[in-house]
Amino acid sequence: MGSSKKVASGIIWSTIHNVVNALYGFISVPILLGYFGKTEYGLIALAMSINVYLRLMDLGFNSTNVRFFSAWLAKKDYQKTLRMFKTSLSFYGSVGILNALIILVVSLFSQQMFHLESEQDQVLKTLFYVLMVSAIVSWFSSCFDQLIKATENVAWIQKMSLLPKAAQIVVLFATVYVGLNITWYFLLTTFSMFIIIPLSVKKIKKELPFINFMPKWDLPILKEILPYCLNIFSFGIFQFSFYNLRPVFLGMQGTVESVADFRILNSVIAVVSLFASSFMQVLLPSASKVVATGNKEAYYKIAYDGTKYITIVLCFCTFGMMTVGSEVITLYVGESYLSLIPWFNLWLICTLGVHNQAISSLILSGSDIRAITYNTIVASLVGLCLSWFLIPDYQIGGVVIAFIVYVTIQLAFYYAYYWPRKMQIDSWRVLTRSFLPYVACGVALYAAIHYLLPLNIGALWGFIVKGLIFAIFYAAFVVLTASREDKEFFSSLVRKKRA
Repeated sequence: MGSSKKVASGIIWSTIHNVVNALYGFISVPILLGYFGKTEYGLIALAMSINVYLRLMDLGFNSTNVRFFSAWLAKKDYQKTLRMFKTSLSFYGSVGILNALIILVVSLFSQQMFHLESEQDQVLKTLFYVLMVSAIVSWFSSCFDQLIKATENVAWIQKMSLLPKAAQIVVLFATVYVGLNITWYFLLTTFSMFIIIPLSVKKIKKELPFINFMPKWDLPILKEILPYCLNIFSFGIFQFSFYNLRPVFLGMQGTVESVADFRILNSVIAVVSLFASSFMQVLLPSASKVVATGNKEAYYKIAYDGTKYITIVLCFCTFGMMTVGSEVITLYVGESYLSLIPWFNLWLICTLGVHNQAISSLILSGSDIRAITYNTIVASLVGLCLSWFLIPDYQIGGVVIAFIVYVTIQLAFYYAYYWPRKMQIDSWRVLTRSFLPYVACGVALYAAIHYLLPLNIGALWGFIVKGLIFAIFYAAFVVLTASREDKEFFSSLVRKKRA
């Protein structure tokens, strides 16, 4: 299968995987809350939240490995690929053990740290012990997926990832109907992720027969990748902090009700963001190969056409959700939250900021990313400071305003400086041909449906009718303005999906 077909297949299967994840998250919360009760469900969430922050121990190796694996495989440098893989096994194995030790230390003081009763603390300690074992296995096997992605088999990974999710769905319903306790539910759900490991080993041996799975530190290889790795980690930790500290700041500077508002809007907007997140992981291996081989034609095709296709999907999701936003909020949490719609719409518009993911995949495929690291640090710090000072007056509006500023700083840097000066990419062409036409179409359709087509047919029917009208006219615009190459690309996606 060619690179373009692998990219198309990867996008399709990544989208399917993200939709399944979203659906599982949507249905599992009320089921588990009803079965375990708020207290025990809170213990599960608490245990998992500890591991979310420990994912920072990756130190940027994830993107770094995909980038270097892809480049070396493109050059057929199998010796370096093997040395890097063995070093990664050593690194991730060490991180897994350290992760388990940190969880063990937290478990020793969990009752005092989280103000738990004795019985609750015993349950939480048991969940921590499960996480300790799973941390070692999951960290050690992390680089399996990274190596497979470097062979441009992202679609295969996403297909196989549906198996653990299917197992988790079975465990979810078995918990309710068989009567599993919290420990068995947590253990089976956590360990279901390991179903894919034997399949990944088999796939690696098939694609790259020269690979072996014996860990071994290789200091020259580590020295070669470390500068890039630390750059990835530098902007990653600030970006991570900006996105995850906003609800914390709301709790400190605002009210509990504002935190609840944030969670409600974020859970809906996360559905839109899911589609955007599919692209980077699919494009990065191919972009690394393009940069490594110096293929200028493919380089600019990713920059211009890739941005266009990402924008088409983003604008459909963003303005489509804005069109039915009142109906969605009403159906989800009730009419009393409709006052949040203005902030909801502004937050949705901010999601358009990731239309640059195709070009970002080219940036991450290069060797010097210090400039975007500095930009991300500045944008994150400014955004966090604004959130802190605006929340007392605007509550959830404060973090939305800060998000607008964060996105504006990043995009202004890319369009005005980095793309034209460092990457020889025509920013004006990206803006006027790949981005603005679809934004203008989305804005026009949203305004027409919202202001010229008042419907008083209830939230459910309003959602269906408005959504269909938007989808039909948006699709018609995309088809009518598509070039012959665009139509061939869309046709290949449809054929691939049918196959």
